[in-house]
Amino acid sequence: MKRNFAVLLSVIVLAFCLAGCKSAPTEEINATTEALESIETADVNTYAPESLKAAQDEMNKALAEVKMQDEKFALTRDYKQSVALLKSANELVEKAQNEAQANKAKAKADAEAAIAELPLILQEAADALAKAPKGKDTKADLEAMQNDLKLAEETAAEANNAMATDNYLDALAKANTAKEKAAAIVEQVKSAREKLGRRS
Repeated sequence: MKRNFAVLLSVIVLAFCLAGCKSAPTEEINATTEALESIETADVNTYAPESLKAAQDEMNKALAEVKMQDEKFALTRDYKQSVALLKSANELVEKAQNEAQANKAKAKADAEAAIAELPLILQEAADALAKAPKGKDTKADLEAMQNDLKLAEETAAEANNAMATDNYLDALAKANTAKEKAAAIVEQVKSAREKLGRRS
């Protein structure tokens, strides 16, 4: 009887030991949560949104897996998959952070280059407009191009303001828009002069 009790006691102790070995990876969860929260910044949201979402999704999968294991009988719990998902989430966090830094640096360089080209292209557009054919038939076109040039200049100013506040993607977009408007004016004037030349 004593022997049977001793065997039963050993089984119970072993069961609790096994259960203890199959506890939720709390430290890993806390560390990954902290890492994820640390990159949920404006920069990462702006320059690496897809990678950030991938990290968040992986974290949600990990937590769902932990919850599923928590709901099982103690002796059947297995958190290996949870730990693997948490490791993957950590790797995605690092990827998002590195990607955001690289994309921000590229956006800054591209914006600086685009803004540096603006004075020349705007001046080219202004010079072209000054030499545009003038007459009754071209009055409406000239007014439209003058408005376009004004918009291009205003957009260029907005690009510089965005650059000053480190909004590099916005600065790049506005600089490109200003360049396109100015280039269009040059082409329109060129086309008008060519048409006039063919008539004369």
